[in-house]
Amino acid sequence: MKQKMTFNLLTVMGKVKPTSIEATCELHNQTAGNPGGVAAAKSLGDMSHMTFMPLDAATNFKNDLLFMDIWNSMDGLNQFFSDPQVKGGADMMFASREAVVWTKLDGFLNFHFPSPTGKNDRIIGLVRGTVKSIEEAEAIHNAAIEGQVKTSRAAGILSHDFYVRMAAPGSPEALEILGVDVWMNAESMMKHYMSAEFQSSGLYKMYASKPSSSTWVHPKGEWVEW
Repeated sequence: MKQKMTFNLLTVMGKVKPTSIEATCELHNQTAGNPGGVAAAKSLGDMSHMTFMPLDAATNFKNDLLFMDIWNSMDGLNQFFSDPQVKGGADMMFASREAVVWTKLDGFLNFHFPSPTGKNDRIIGLVRGTVKSIEEAEAIHNAAIEGQVKTSRAAGILSHDFYVRMAAPGSPEALEILGVDVWMNAESMMKHYMSAEFQSSGLYKMYASKPSSSTWVHPKGEWVEW
């Protein structure tokens, strides 16, 4: 039987050493964007590499940077990041960072809609927290999202996915989950999240404690991505 192809999300979030968006872009392209490193990452299964900064970074730079990569090989991911040159490049970029590998929760309702022509902005909404059980969270999530999909699409959402943190071999099941929403309009996104309808949807009942949320956009500059 043919093995199912799986994709894992790698997030690297942290504080960078450069003191501006421009300097961060330049250093990123010298390290993570180095042609040799890019070729090696792609050959080992890095299907996509995207860079993000907080929504207000252009006017209020606080050294925050987020990488989101999609890998189709955990062996390849581990091999790539075991390279001392890769670690050295990350150490040059980040003063502090957290790297987490996430696995798609296929039982959670998800959707991906086309973007209308000319709607080119991409805003990432992240929500991260711990749940009591994946099964309970799935039931609560699916009921809430099914009731919200039409209004969220009308407000400009493009996609909605949930992931669970990958547990180390031999360790208990991970109960930390990450929601990733992609929008084409920041203002309508915030209006939707703050609306009475969304706030009363019951979605947050799936968390054991209050989750963290953040909003990200592609920073200005010519960043090496794929």
